[in-house]
Amino acid sequence: MPSQNEQTNQAKKPLIFSVLLISFITLFSTSVFSDTIRIATDEWCPYDCIASQNQGKVGYLGDLLVETLESRGHKVEFVEVSYSRGLQLVREGKLDGTMACFREEAPDFVFPDFALGRSNSTFFSNKDSNWRYTGKESLEQAKIIGIIKGYDYVDPTVMDYFNQNPENVLEITGEKPLERLLEMLINGRLTAVIEDKSVLEYKAQQMGKADQLKVVGTTSAVIDVYSSFSPKNPKSAEYAKIMSEETLKMREDGRLEKLLERYGIQDWQNQ
Repeated sequence: MPSQNEQTNQAKKPLIFSVLLISFITLFSTSVFSDTIRIATDEWCPYDCIASQNQGKVGYLGDLLVETLESRGHKVEFVEVSYSRGLQLVREGKLDGTMACFREEAPDFVFPDFALGRSNSTFFSNKDSNWRYTGKESLEQAKIIGIIKGYDYVDPTVMDYFNQNPENVLEITGEKPLERLLEMLINGRLTAVIEDKSVLEYKAQQMGKADQLKVVGTTSAVIDVYSSFSPKNPKSAEYAKIMSEETLKMREDGRLEKLLERYGIQDWQNQ
């Protein structure tokens, strides 16, 4: 007959085995089912923001990526890189996705079932400017138009003109390109800057310069904005599916509206 100590030890063995088994299952589940998804990020607030430049905000699409993917056990990591470089790295499979892009720029990428925003390119000038965008002839008459290298401004008339590399178009790259363009515009060094209306207004408000600018023309092209995933990653379809399903849940229960309120914008479905 086992002693009391032997009985106690025998009783402990199943408990210890159960704890070890649960720990193993948890570790195995985390390693197999949880991924760190590396997302290219560039400064295009309120869609896509660099946290260090925006009081910790990563943009509403960044927040959406985190909420939707992390709800299914994945982790999201943002990698700061220029927009054109980000597309290249995602296409090569060196990054897993891009926070914001146009489907037309990357038709080979893997997308959610629906758009996550809408963009309309708009011209802004100094508040005292007499120039207005009315088509190709007005572009030719501008002294200097500021643009960001690698950006697609969508409208065919505008892009055809820019792609000819005319002398009156200044193309910049590097850090804080939109901020630099706005400073040049306010200082009278540029005739106009073209950008998504929400993006430019958000940046001007952030800089405290909104009252020094005005809209001087809107292009006719409206384009959908997406988050997207690498064509090289076999899990991209799964990520896109999760984002679609969880975004719909967030819209239904009001969480999406609250997320967008952080950036002072409305649901793109209502625009």
